[in-house]
Amino acid sequence: MIHVLTIFRVLLIVSSILFSVAYGQSGRLLTKLSEKEQHIAAHRGAHKEFPENSIASILEAIRLGVSVVEIDIRSTKDGVLILMHDATVDRTTTGKGKVSQLTYAEIQTLYLRDTPAGAASNCHIPTLKEVLRLCRGKIILDIDFKEENEKYVAKTFELIAAENMEDEVLFFLYDHRLIEKFYKLNPRITLFPRARSMKDLHEILKSKRTSIIHIDESFDNYNELVKLKDQGVILWMNTLGDIDEKALREGSTVYEIFLKKYPYVRIIQTDNPSLWKNMLSGMHRQ
Repeated sequence: MIHVLTIFRVLLIVSSILFSVAYGQSGRLLTKLSEKEQHIAAHRGAHKEFPENSIASILEAIRLGVSVVEIDIRSTKDGVLILMHDATVDRTTTGKGKVSQLTYAEIQTLYLRDTPAGAASNCHIPTLKEVLRLCRGKIILDIDFKEENEKYVAKTFELIAAENMEDEVLFFLYDHRLIEKFYKLNPRITLFPRARSMKDLHEILKSKRTSIIHIDESFDNYNELVKLKDQGVILWMNTLGDIDEKALREGSTVYEIFLKKYPYVRIIQTDNPSLWKNMLSGMHRQ
């Protein structure tokens, strides 16, 4: 069994090298992703234990040993990139108002809440720079760029480069048609687009800019997706919402069923990183 796993890992590493040459993405990042069959991405950090998008939630994701932590980025009124999902600070902090209308000095006075609309924690809102430095060499960052002003994409890329994190970042794209535009900003940063159909998926691969793609349960081209995985394409899917909630009620068997149904998925984003991690660890011990 060990020899089979070793051969599998070697094949994955070879395919990652081939894809890094053929596609505009980080070879080091692909090599890291080739080390395991499945990877867990902690949605907004381990936010069920600590405030979402907080340093504490990211540190917990690192402690758990998951491969990826997803964060949300917005800009303050004076152009400081911070971690914040919503357009306002109302739901997750002790303050009120639009992020874009608050200065960083004002943001610094706020505390994140333990849970949405819950009690105040002792956590402040972190900057992207802080988080890049925290995660370097420890975990891959998936940046979900929520900021409406597109000019801050260039600033985000500049910051990633300045912190030597180009090989440890995925930059999520809701619209795959933006691939070429953002690729030109910095070809070393790996773009991570969402495909809403097989047509989208084919267009993304045809662009030769990335082989890491977000899909969902609506994709039913089973044989083709398995073949793409075997060729080195890295497919990402979420268990956020119903699946994660069901797993909390019924146990990790829910995740085992998910893997059997979607064997072509390599990265799973979840609100339950600890439960997923324990389940995968148990499978690998068998």
